Amino acid sequence: MKSEEAARKLGVEAASLSPAPAAPRFAQTWARMQQEPPCSACGRPSRTSSVIHDPDHGSRWLDRCRECFLATPPTLRVPPGRLLEELREVAADTRLRLRTYTDEGGWEGE
Repeated sequence: MKSEEAARKLGVEAASLSPAPAAPRFAQTWARMQQEPPCSACGRPSRTSSVIHDPDHGSRWLDRCRECFLATPPTLRVPPGRLLEELREVAADTRLRLRTYTDEGGWEGE
């Protein structure tokens, strides 16, 4: 799920969030996470930070605690099957031992 969708699902209004850079560098996001600002949804200490882009309010920080993050997991950029295929290829190319577990096939790579 994209950050904007996560904010909607958690009932967070963009107007209530702190302004953020449009495209923060990793160091900026990491620095914010180290401060553990309150979760934008429930107020507990946050564990992750991202940026939403709202047409009326611009870029805003969306901070989520562990529970709120798990309730709104990020969207994978590729289908899970393709991700596993690519991971297996990279592991084979680098001669790393890889074991994966899927609900469908159980443990693979033993």
